[in-house]
Amino acid sequence: MIRHIDVAAQKIFEMKEKEPAKFKRLIDEGIMIGLGVDLADRNEEMAPANKIKKQNRPKDPEYASVAESVIEGNSEETVKLTSALLEKGKDPTDLVLNALMPGIQTVCELYDIGESYVPEILLANEALIGGVELCQERIGEVPSQGKVVSLVIEGDVHDIGKNIVVAILRANGFEVVDMGSDITVEEAVKAVKATNADLVTGTTLMSTTKGGIKDLAEILYSEDVPVACGGAAIDKNFVETFSNSVYGKTPLDAVKIAKKICAGKSWKEARNELY
Repeated sequence: MIRHIDVAAQKIFEMKEKEPAKFKRLIDEGIMIGLGVDLADRNEEMAPANKIKKQNRPKDPEYASVAESVIEGNSEETVKLTSALLEKGKDPTDLVLNALMPGIQTVCELYDIGESYVPEILLANEALIGGVELCQERIGEVPSQGKVVSLVIEGDVHDIGKNIVVAILRANGFEVVDMGSDITVEEAVKAVKATNADLVTGTTLMSTTKGGIKDLAEILYSEDVPVACGGAAIDKNFVETFSNSVYGKTPLDAVKIAKKICAGKSWKEARNELY
């Protein structure tokens, strides 16, 4: 019996180290049980994943169906539902902002709490793009919210995160120059000058290449073009060791940063407001 308790205690300590969010949820639930709360009645309502879905779910049932198809990564259904709503005369811009975007936002927020994974984000992103492309055909050319250069820094060819950022920025009305992966600082600076970009999004999954992000931000300081930094190898503490940079934890943060920078705020203001 004692041995079983020791093993259970060890598992709990491991959870605290490796899965702090899950550990905190376990402790919170234990406290609620101690207070006499019936978790069976509250789990459905209070589960973080369900709260996120409820908060982001469009009130319009037809829009909610579109959002759900994006969450499920069902590109065929998303295109079908979006096309039907466009045929009914729904405003394409409204569809992007209030039907399609809530879907991808939900998936990204679920990812933040460990309830969604990269493959699900990729499928949701494909569904999003399918719907957005239909809407853009109806919208035609629209005023850009700003111009962003997106890249993966030299030495890194992992571009999944960058591709998601590009798609979401475009869906939010930003003109994006997608440079791809393994991009040198010199190539990035040249592209920024040639396109008169407002912002750069730079990502890397590798700790051995993250120094390139720092170099890029410091060089672009004189151009007054900040760098939104993200990726598995990047964290807030690292980004705050150099200037002209704003940390983004999720793809949605890239949109928040871009909106602030393109509205005329400095990198310092954007950094302080976001974190």
